[in-house]
Amino acid sequence: MENTSAATLDRPVILPQEQKACLFGSRNLDFLLLGGLSIALWIPTYFLQGQFSNVQTATLALPGIAFVLAYWVNYPHFMASYKLAYFQGSPFIRDNWFQLIAVPITLLALILMGLIFYQTPIADSALITGTNSLFAALGLRTRVGLHPNLGSEILGHLIVLMYFTVGWHYAKQTFGCMMVYAKLDNYRLSTLERNLIRYSLLSTWWLTWLYSNCAEGSYPFYNLTIHRLNLPYVWFQASYVLVGFMFAAIVVLLIRNYLKHRMIPSGNFLVPMLALLTWHIPLAGQPQYFYMIAFFHSLQYFPFVAKVERSRYQRARRPRAYLRLGIFFGLMCLLGYLAFDYLPSGLDRTLDTRANNGVSFFLIAFLAFINIHHYFIDNVLWRFKNRDVKELLFH
Repeated sequence: MENTSAATLDRPVILPQEQKACLFGSRNLDFLLLGGLSIALWIPTYFLQGQFSNVQTATLALPGIAFVLAYWVNYPHFMASYKLAYFQGSPFIRDNWFQLIAVPITLLALILMGLIFYQTPIADSALITGTNSLFAALGLRTRVGLHPNLGSEILGHLIVLMYFTVGWHYAKQTFGCMMVYAKLDNYRLSTLERNLIRYSLLSTWWLTWLYSNCAEGSYPFYNLTIHRLNLPYVWFQASYVLVGFMFAAIVVLLIRNYLKHRMIPSGNFLVPMLALLTWHIPLAGQPQYFYMIAFFHSLQYFPFVAKVERSRYQRARRPRAYLRLGIFFGLMCLLGYLAFDYLPSGLDRTLDTRANNGVSFFLIAFLAFINIHHYFIDNVLWRFKNRDVKELLFH
């Protein structure tokens, strides 16, 4: 889910009461998928892992388990966004040409350049020298050109961009979840209040991204060395202050809304935000649980895709909607396996990229492309000005 248009949210959508209650199955199931399950797992993982040996053992196994599960849950997560976006027809694609045409072409061009000129040395590049001089003039210690050749430099920066867009996407999906349930619950929020929630959630993305980039050093990504940006550490410290201030303002907002309208936000409205804070804030989470965050993020996406697809079947009067939905997600899993594993692994074996370049070029490139492009797709797919998705979501 992405953010929603403030203007359209001000227009009430009149729906039958029985259809307003939940997205998929029941409100309790929505609660678990939107974040309740992740919080229930986080509590014993964080607080009890040092007290009970069995909890500690399970905690150590969780990242590995989540790594496997996240891929299978992520397969339909990513592939469904392509289906929902590109099957809306040429007018939708033309209206959103930047996200749906320009972005993928640009990413493909960069990947192709990295493949063809992989071994090209860049140490004496005027562009690298000029960029580093600009960073130095700005008082930054960030440097580019730390990779030995053009191919690894391009892949490295694509992975940095991937993490940048992924964190942003997680925060905006959380905002979308909250705004949809605000509409389902008729929970009143002004434009100013919606924007406060939006930017508070985005502040957690900035904090998490700075957590990984306000230091020297590097980390491996499928045998590719990713260099941290070495941004000023004071930015990271300031981001904690900003996050604290923004979420204190949300507490004031909720209290004010109760005093003014006598309205209490539902658990389904609050749980996506609580899950984001629980797993994403570095002081509360654990860096090794990245795959768990990806897994629960994809679970959070499920009820929205399921609701849109099921509503599409019902609108077209197609029988056995739930069977069709199961087949749909099975097909998305298959396509995801082809895109994330089978095709890139096959290309890496055919061109022997591990021996020639030292990394699985296509595996890294496919991961970067799909993750980065997914952010741009969802940025236009789930906005309320997208009439088709809006009608199906509240069908």
